[in-house]
Amino acid sequence: MFEYERFREIPKIIEPILRALEVLDDIKKEEFYYGGRHLTPRRLTGRILLLNAIKRKLIGQRSIDGIPINVIPPIGEPGPCADILLVFIGEADSFELRVLEAIEHCGVLCHGKTRCVIFYALKWDDAIWKKHEQSFKIINAVVILKPFGRPFTRIL
Repeated sequence: MFEYERFREIPKIIEPILRALEVLDDIKKEEFYYGGRHLTPRRLTGRILLLNAIKRKLIGQRSIDGIPINVIPPIGEPGPCADILLVFIGEADSFELRVLEAIEHCGVLCHGKTRCVIFYALKWDDAIWKKHEQSFKIINAVVILKPFGRPFTRIL
């Protein structure tokens, strides 16, 4: 595992988003348990995580606490480009595909507008991240990783 830059500054504007993501850590448990009874586990996708967050009113489709965001995977019609991109990566998702979608969003679809990418990840692959990290450096985006059940960290 490579060293993350753990002590770099976190932009103040994303603090409410990071607090909401910490609350989302309970979603996985809710997917597996209901009323103390163990249910048949299912592998979560980023879409399920996002829909659960919207259902619980932790985030909106285009904002969190009034802060405009874009999300991957997309839900509904795309909204206008925002400063912040929130990427949900579930267990059943292709990690590399989600990273490539984020690169396309930041580098092409919302070029020059998206300045911060937050990955909320149930799984993470350091080798694939290192393979694509340079693209985020070229885009000049702040990148935050919020792994499931662990504290967030700035990785770029």
